Amino acid sequence: MKFGAAFAFSCVLILASCGGSDPITVSDAWARSSPSGVTMGAAYFDITSVDDDSLVAVSVSSDVAARAEIHEVVKAMDMGDDGMHDGAMSMQEMDALELPAGTLVQLVPGGYHIMLIDLAKPLVVGETFDVTLDFDQAPDLTVTVEVSDR
Repeated sequence: MKFGAAFAFSCVLILASCGGSDPITVSDAWARSSPSGVTMGAAYFDITSVDDDSLVAVSVSSDVAARAEIHEVVKAMDMGDDGMHDGAMSMQEMDALELPAGTLVQLVPGGYHIMLIDLAKPLVVGETFDVTLDFDQAPDLTVTVEVSDR
């Protein structure tokens, strides 16, 4: 009887591991190289969530940058005498990036991106670094980003 119960339990574990897909998928992760002396960079990728979710935080390996933030590029409004004019573009930090179920969200130059702040060293073509993504509902996901000049 013990053998039968152990066999049944093993079958359940095998079947449980076969189905379903990852709750979050990330592809095409890359970052531009940075000139010496530049202290900021950006990472880009495509991301899709199976269920409605939100990317709420990001961290990078300590040897690349001091911190990372989710940013978006937006059109600035006329601010008056401080030099801002209609149509000017600026970056702003986001509290979260919404990931509607089944919808591809692209982090691209001029749009959403991961801002790398206080680079420890320049980003060099061909090198890689890890970015850890923290979600509202799904488990954290570590993504390897390749430095590439596209």
